Amino acid sequence: MEWEIDFLKFVIENFHNDTVTAIMRFITGLGNFGFIWILTAAVFIIIPKTRKTGFTMAVSLIIILITVNVILKPLIGRARPFEIDSDILKNILISLPADGSFPSGHTAAAFGAATAAFCCNKRIGSILYIMAALMGVSRLYFAVHFPTDVIGGIVIGVAAGIISYKISAKKVKK
Repeated sequence: MEWEIDFLKFVIENFHNDTVTAIMRFITGLGNFGFIWILTAAVFIIIPKTRKTGFTMAVSLIIILITVNVILKPLIGRARPFEIDSDILKNILISLPADGSFPSGHTAAAFGAATAAFCCNKRIGSILYIMAALMGVSRLYFAVHFPTDVIGGIVIGVAAGIISYKISAKKVKK
């Protein structure tokens, strides 16, 4: 855990500036409550050509909600970086999250939605992967997650996206 604290302090000391903070605040805000991913899935469901993509993304988000928010975060209860190190707390630039740190829900939702979309449509999925990567970086930028929380979110998100694709493929066959 010490290397993770050192990494976050390095990010704070070397990358924080007003412009990057504004961009990262916007990106991380889009992920609050899964907003951008739910909205994207809903829009895709409405459009007949992307309906399967939207449905697959929605299934992935439901899997992540249950896995991350209902099961893992309460079970693991990992403290957040700012709860462990007062130097990090002094540099927090967004609202302090109240739930556990592992895994990153923002990152899991982002990579789950992106993976689900990628399985259905490589072009759309590739664009969403860029956004997902930025979402994960934003959580590190604001030091509200440890690097391993973000990695855990990526792994869970990718797994949920693949599982949701398999579920939607079976549904479409029926």
